[in-house]
Amino acid sequence: MADVVGVFHVSLGVLSALIIALVLIYFYVRDITQKRHTVLRNYPIIGRLRFFFEDLGEYFRQYFFLGDREEMPFNRATRAWVYRMAKNEGGILGFGSTYDLNQSGALVFVNAAFPVLDGEHEPTPPLVIGEGWCENLFPPAR
Repeated sequence: MADVVGVFHVSLGVLSALIIALVLIYFYVRDITQKRHTVLRNYPIIGRLRFFFEDLGEYFRQYFFLGDREEMPFNRATRAWVYRMAKNEGGILGFGSTYDLNQSGALVFVNAAFPVLDGEHEPTPPLVIGEGWCENLFPPAR
Protein backbone atom coordinates (compact mmCIF):
# COMPACT_ATOMS: atom_id res chain seq x y z
CA MET A 1 0.00 0.00 0.00
CA ALA A 2 2.86 2.41 0.79
CA ASP A 3 4.30 1.82 -2.68
CA VAL A 4 1.00 2.86 -4.32
CA VAL A 5 0.82 6.06 -2.23
CA GLY A 6 4.44 6.86 -3.18
CA VAL A 7 3.55 6.77 -6.89
CA PHE A 8 0.73 9.31 -6.47
CA HIS A 9 2.76 11.62 -4.23
CA VAL A 10 3.29 15.02 -5.91
CA SER A 11 4.76 18.17 -4.53
CA LEU A 12 2.74 21.30 -3.78
CA GLY A 13 4.40 23.18 -6.66
CA VAL A 14 3.38 20.57 -9.22
CA LEU A 15 -0.18 20.55 -7.87
CA SER A 16 -0.48 24.35 -7.98
CA ALA A 17 0.99 24.46 -11.52
CA LEU A 18 -1.58 21.87 -12.61
CA ILE A 19 -4.43 23.90 -11.09
CA ILE A 20 -3.20 27.10 -12.77
CA ALA A 21 -2.93 25.28 -16.11
CA LEU A 22 -6.49 23.95 -15.77
CA VAL A 23 -7.82 27.42 -14.94
CA LEU A 24 -6.02 28.90 -17.97
CA ILE A 25 -7.40 26.16 -20.23
CA TYR A 26 -10.90 26.85 -18.89
CA PHE A 27 -10.63 30.59 -19.63
CA TYR A 28 -9.08 29.89 -23.05
CA VAL A 29 -12.00 27.67 -24.10
CA ARG A 30 -14.50 30.11 -22.62
CA ASP A 31 -12.95 33.08 -24.47
CA ILE A 32 -12.75 31.25 -27.81
CA THR A 33 -16.38 30.07 -27.70
CA GLN A 34 -18.06 33.28 -26.52
CA LYS A 35 -19.70 35.56 -29.08
CA ARG A 36 -19.93 38.92 -27.28
CA HIS A 37 -16.38 40.35 -27.31
CA THR A 38 -14.15 40.04 -30.36
CA VAL A 39 -11.10 41.09 -28.33
CA LEU A 40 -11.46 37.98 -26.17
CA ARG A 41 -12.12 35.78 -29.17
CA ASN A 42 -9.04 37.05 -31.04
CA TYR A 43 -6.74 37.31 -28.02
CA PRO A 44 -7.92 34.76 -25.44
CA ILE A 45 -6.72 35.20 -21.85
CA ILE A 46 -4.51 38.21 -22.71
CA GLY A 47 -7.58 40.12 -23.95
CA ARG A 48 -8.88 40.05 -20.38
CA LEU A 49 -6.09 42.47 -19.45
CA ARG A 50 -7.76 45.11 -21.61
CA PHE A 51 -10.95 44.97 -19.57
CA PHE A 52 -8.96 44.84 -16.32
CA PHE A 53 -7.00 47.99 -17.18
CA GLU A 54 -10.13 49.68 -18.54
CA ASP A 55 -11.76 49.20 -15.13
CA LEU A 56 -8.66 50.46 -13.33
CA GLY A 57 -8.27 53.35 -15.77
CA GLU A 58 -10.48 55.64 -13.70
CA TYR A 59 -8.03 55.49 -10.81
CA PHE A 60 -4.97 55.94 -13.05
CA ARG A 61 -6.50 58.86 -14.96
CA GLN A 62 -7.23 60.63 -11.70
CA TYR A 63 -3.55 61.26 -11.12
CA PHE A 64 -1.51 60.46 -14.23
CA PHE A 65 -3.42 60.69 -17.49
CA LEU A 66 -5.93 62.85 -19.35
CA GLY A 67 -9.56 63.21 -18.39
CA ASP A 68 -12.51 61.62 -20.18
CA ARG A 69 -12.99 64.53 -22.59
CA GLU A 70 -9.43 65.68 -23.29
CA GLU A 71 -8.33 63.19 -25.96
CA MET A 72 -8.53 63.78 -29.69
CA PRO A 73 -10.00 62.98 -32.20
CA PHE A 74 -12.39 60.79 -30.16
CA ASN A 75 -12.41 61.22 -26.42
CA ARG A 76 -13.01 58.43 -23.94
CA ALA A 77 -16.61 59.46 -23.20
CA THR A 78 -17.56 59.39 -26.90
CA ARG A 79 -15.84 56.04 -27.39
CA ALA A 80 -17.64 54.54 -24.36
CA TRP A 81 -20.95 55.83 -25.75
CA VAL A 82 -20.27 54.21 -29.14
CA TYR A 83 -19.42 50.90 -27.43
CA ARG A 84 -22.67 51.00 -25.43
CA MET A 85 -24.73 51.79 -28.53
CA ALA A 86 -23.06 48.98 -30.49
CA LYS A 87 -24.02 46.51 -27.76
CA ASN A 88 -27.62 47.85 -27.59
CA GLU A 89 -27.10 48.86 -23.97
CA GLY A 90 -28.56 52.35 -24.47
CA GLY A 91 -26.73 55.61 -24.84
CA ILE A 92 -28.37 57.62 -22.07
CA LEU A 93 -26.36 58.36 -18.94
CA GLY A 94 -27.59 60.44 -16.07
CA PHE A 95 -26.45 61.83 -12.75
CA GLY A 96 -23.57 64.17 -13.32
CA SER A 97 -21.46 65.54 -16.07
CA THR A 98 -17.85 65.28 -17.16
CA TYR A 99 -18.01 68.68 -18.87
CA ASP A 100 -16.52 71.73 -17.20
CA LEU A 101 -19.67 73.50 -16.01
CA ASN A 102 -17.74 76.49 -14.61
CA GLN A 103 -16.63 77.52 -18.10
CA SER A 104 -18.40 80.56 -19.53
CA GLY A 105 -21.18 79.64 -21.93
CA ALA A 106 -21.70 76.16 -20.48
CA LEU A 107 -25.29 74.95 -20.57
CA VAL A 108 -26.64 74.06 -17.17
CA PHE A 109 -30.16 72.70 -16.74
CA VAL A 110 -31.72 73.23 -13.33
CA ASN A 111 -35.10 72.24 -12.02
CA ALA A 112 -37.60 74.97 -11.27
CA ALA A 113 -38.43 75.16 -7.59
CA PHE A 114 -41.95 76.32 -8.42
CA PRO A 115 -43.66 75.91 -11.82
CA VAL A 116 -44.82 79.00 -13.66
CA LEU A 117 -48.55 79.59 -13.36
CA ASP A 118 -50.63 79.80 -16.54
CA GLY A 119 -51.48 83.46 -15.90
CA GLU A 120 -47.81 84.40 -15.48
CA HIS A 121 -46.57 82.44 -18.48
CA GLU A 122 -45.12 84.66 -21.21
CA PRO A 123 -44.98 83.48 -24.82
CA THR A 124 -41.60 82.66 -26.25
CA PRO A 125 -40.36 85.40 -28.57
CA PRO A 126 -39.90 84.36 -32.21
CA LEU A 127 -36.40 83.26 -33.09
CA VAL A 128 -34.87 84.55 -36.29
CA ILE A 129 -32.18 82.17 -37.48
CA GLY A 130 -28.99 83.81 -38.73
CA GLU A 131 -29.56 87.19 -37.12
CA GLY A 132 -26.23 88.99 -36.90
CA TRP A 133 -24.39 86.29 -38.85
CA CYS A 134 -25.67 86.14 -42.41
CA GLU A 135 -27.34 88.30 -45.04
CA ASN A 136 -30.41 86.16 -45.66
CA LEU A 137 -32.34 85.69 -42.44
CA PHE A 138 -34.70 82.82 -41.82
CA PRO A 139 -37.79 84.10 -40.03
CA PRO A 140 -40.02 81.68 -38.10
CA ALA A 141 -43.10 80.19 -39.75
CA ARG A 142 -46.34 81.96 -38.87
